[in-house]
Amino acid sequence: MSTAGTNAARTRTPRDGDRPVRILVVGCGDLSIRVLHGLTGTSQPRHLALLGRDGESVVRTANMVSLAAAQLGRPCTVDPLVQDLDDIAGAAEAIARFAPDIIFAAVSRQSWHVMSELPADRFARVSAAHFGPWLPMHLDPVLKLMKAVRAAGTGATVVNAAYPDAVHPALAGVGLSPDLGIGNVANSVPALAAIAADHLGCAAAEVRPRFVAHHFVGHRLSRTGDSGGAKFDLTFWNGADEVTDELPGDAMFHPMRKEYRRTGGKDGQLMTAASALSVLEPLATGTSARVHAPGWHGLPGGYPVRITPHGTELDLSPRLSEEEAVEINRDGQRHDGIAHIAEDGLVEFTDESVEVMREELGYTCKELALADVEEAAEELAARYAESCRI
Repeated sequence: MSTAGTNAARTRTPRDGDRPVRILVVGCGDLSIRVLHGLTGTSQPRHLALLGRDGESVVRTANMVSLAAAQLGRPCTVDPLVQDLDDIAGAAEAIARFAPDIIFAAVSRQSWHVMSELPADRFARVSAAHFGPWLPMHLDPVLKLMKAVRAAGTGATVVNAAYPDAVHPALAGVGLSPDLGIGNVANSVPALAAIAADHLGCAAAEVRPRFVAHHFVGHRLSRTGDSGGAKFDLTFWNGADEVTDELPGDAMFHPMRKEYRRTGGKDGQLMTAASALSVLEPLATGTSARVHAPGWHGLPGGYPVRITPHGTELDLSPRLSEEEAVEINRDGQRHDGIAHIAEDGLVEFTDESVEVMREELGYTCKELALADVEEAAEELAARYAESCRI
């Protein structure tokens, strides 16, 4: 995928300022509920909708969030939209009818945290394949959603939570990438700012990290306190002044496993929800913010990003080019078990990850084409379910 010239600001379609901002949340899982509830925490009028395939779950969740908001004195409309993404035409019609300004997608055939519920020894063996081979589970529903978004003709900004580091570059070449991702690289940034502030003797709010890193690196940091050998770029800023040289290099990561350790797994999704809201709120209010986000307009891995009332742009360190940042993330991508993503979306997995998946699950997939994503996801789900019964 060519990245030349993409560092310019990406504009978004202006909305009618006379009506409340309309935000569509897709998916009824734990993360969607947390984000949907967080979006009600404003005095600004906004109209929310929740789209999912399980009618009972969609209605109950939409009502719960709406009534909880009323309980807190911040009434907010939440429309239940019952629709299966497998029906792309039906999903497109539902999206067009609601006419969202922003779409937040948290849809997956198997949430990332499911594996963490395996017995420890089994989890360690399966995890040796890293996250890349699980791509079909996240790519399948996002691919269907993006086809529906394009068919709906909406100019909504699409923000995706499902493995954006790899999902977005797989979809970029065919014009189906969401605009931004959330989580992953962003989840490490608050701790890094706090650690830097401890060393500098200032408030964490005065320190601004700029972190370029793939999902693989962020996943490692909170668990092992290192990058696992994958490349990354990390600088620290106080206003316009870089203060990286005043800090102890890679030792900055160690406190993430000690005094700044945090809850992981499903309960740890509070951090991911906060990451989502840090992106969604400035998009919804039309304000400026500096955030971190993976999958920016189809790029692999994660980046510092600037959100403005007019769009988004990369916010890289002045000494780092976009091409260099992309190559850093491609290195992390390989560590995560993905050898290459072609412009047509063909994904090649590393030999090591393929072998682990074959040994542990009886699942073999060296290459994945977009046309085969649904079939691969179904096979992987069946293999995983069968392995859990053994």
